[in-house]
Amino acid sequence: MPLATIDLPSLGEILKDSPGWLDEAVDTAEASRIVGFPVCTLHTWRSRGEGPPFLKIGTRSVRYQRRTLFQWLAERQRRNTADDGGDHG
Repeated sequence: MPLATIDLPSLGEILKDSPGWLDEAVDTAEASRIVGFPVCTLHTWRSRGEGPPFLKIGTRSVRYQRRTLFQWLAERQRRNTADDGGDHG
């Protein structure tokens, strides 16, 4: 059974309509959807000083900028399983 194709807007189209979209701060649930890890994993990473950088506003409020989440993901992109991310150039 073929998967249905969904026409998603390009990043350029999103930014044209909402120029500040990448810099908006999102809550942990939205950050979880963006990076593809459960909310509890983000909580654990924060307590260990791991995972994507976040904003702490006040004593309890945590937010993530979309731009930072996408950059964090891009930094982890690899070409193969042996690629440790170092420059092998």
